[in-house]
Amino acid sequence: MTSVEPIPGGRAGARRARQDGTSRRRPRGRRWLRIVAITTGTTLVVGCGAGYLYYRHLNGNIQAGTKNLTDEHGARTAPDAKGRTPLNILMIGTDSRGSSENVALGGSADEASRPGLADVQMLLHVSADRTNASMISIPRDTMVTIPTCHDEKGKTYKSTTHTPINEALARGGPGCVLGTWTKLTGLDIDHYMMVDFSGVVRMADAVGGVPVCVDRNMWDRYRPGHGGTDLKLPKGTTKVKGEDALKWLRTRDAWGSDIGRTKAQHLYLSSMIRELKSSGRLSDPGQLMSLAEAATKSLSVDTGIADLKKLYDLGNELKQVPAERTTTLTVPVIADPQNPSAKLLLKEPDVDQIWKMLYADKPLDDKGPAASASASPSPAAVPSPTTGADAPAKSTIAVTVQNGTGITNRAGDVKKALVTAGFTKAATAPGGGTRDTTKLTYGAGQQAKAQVVAAALGLPASALAESGTSTTLSLVIGADWKSGTTFTAAPAPTALPTSVDADTSDNDKNCMTVVPQGNLYTY
Repeated sequence: MTSVEPIPGGRAGARRARQDGTSRRRPRGRRWLRIVAITTGTTLVVGCGAGYLYYRHLNGNIQAGTKNLTDEHGARTAPDAKGRTPLNILMIGTDSRGSSENVALGGSADEASRPGLADVQMLLHVSADRTNASMISIPRDTMVTIPTCHDEKGKTYKSTTHTPINEALARGGPGCVLGTWTKLTGLDIDHYMMVDFSGVVRMADAVGGVPVCVDRNMWDRYRPGHGGTDLKLPKGTTKVKGEDALKWLRTRDAWGSDIGRTKAQHLYLSSMIRELKSSGRLSDPGQLMSLAEAATKSLSVDTGIADLKKLYDLGNELKQVPAERTTTLTVPVIADPQNPSAKLLLKEPDVDQIWKMLYADKPLDDKGPAASASASPSPAAVPSPTTGADAPAKSTIAVTVQNGTGITNRAGDVKKALVTAGFTKAATAPGGGTRDTTKLTYGAGQQAKAQVVAAALGLPASALAESGTSTTLSLVIGADWKSGTTFTAAPAPTALPTSVDADTSDNDKNCMTVVPQGNLYTY
């Protein structure tokens, strides 16, 4: 029979005493240490559990989607000497009324069922060494080619030409917007982030308001049938929160144009960056939780960063870039001849010069070390598509070659090289004009053929463009390929074109110029 040891301090234990007369009862101090240890351990377990649940909660707030819903593929910049690469993030603001909250903020309840438009589009480029960055906008009414997009449910939207860039969102979602930018820039874009009306309001409130400035009393009066946000601000600097922050980002007429709106958006984002860095919110746990709640509720991102830790790590990378090395600009545009009062076209070759600088990871400001043109990486050539039975045979690919360089026999030389390589249907064609950049244009459904030709000639992804329905490819040789039969990139430009009006995010003296029309936008 097994004996049971009496519990120290119980009745039996009280009757029994050690021979030396001391009690078996444990010292009181040791009992309290044990209680404290158990309590502390329980608190830690409960705290970690609550922290994990909150982490799950924040992750659950984030909406995620496919990064690229098109067949466009951009070129990646070669790593620097330390193996680092630049970071490209597309930032999108949508006017979707897809929720009651957004209807209340944006009005137009009758538009609640229509797909949102991407009225704000900016490419954030962060240098490989994280010493500089740029925020580059394209106005929403700029006419571009939107590539074929496949939405998350499998629906296909065919490529369209001469279409406002803000309509890309309605043709598949943010992944279609990213694919459109990939086509325009020739760049591989790492991620997208999208925010709607309610997200802007939540973030402005979480930050504590964002200081903005106008050069006179302004009132963007709402007029039925004409628009207007009803934003009313006194001359000077005002900290906007809530709906006023949203109105600031949506105001256009008071600035005179859509280009003015992109400038106001840059001013707002730059001011928010300064506010976050100077307020201490990023180091205060309570305020940081408030920011995290607002940010995760506000964001739609691609699946590659749809996780709180990944967003936190990304934020830490972005934090490294000083405001004085963050350049803001809107791409140069011209009036669209088909609709000069309302639509815009990209101004070439100026815009292409910007994309080349981003690809070569050249700083867009003049505050860093002098850029070396000879150090520019060459664009990665398009890889040949699958080499199996499904790959297009070279002998079946019809391609015409035109000379846009002004140099005699350039088209003939390249055509001969193609025929020698097996493209027996290659032929020269008159025309070509004067071109700054080489372009290989292909019709819908002909991308695989274009990739075979591009791979043979060493052309970068940025040289390919889909247009029309022709089964014959068209190669126009530009001034960037003046000799040889294998493409070699010209040195990247080291300065922005003179048509660009750029600023940096540390400029706290920026003030928007109100463009009065009678007393319509002033009071």
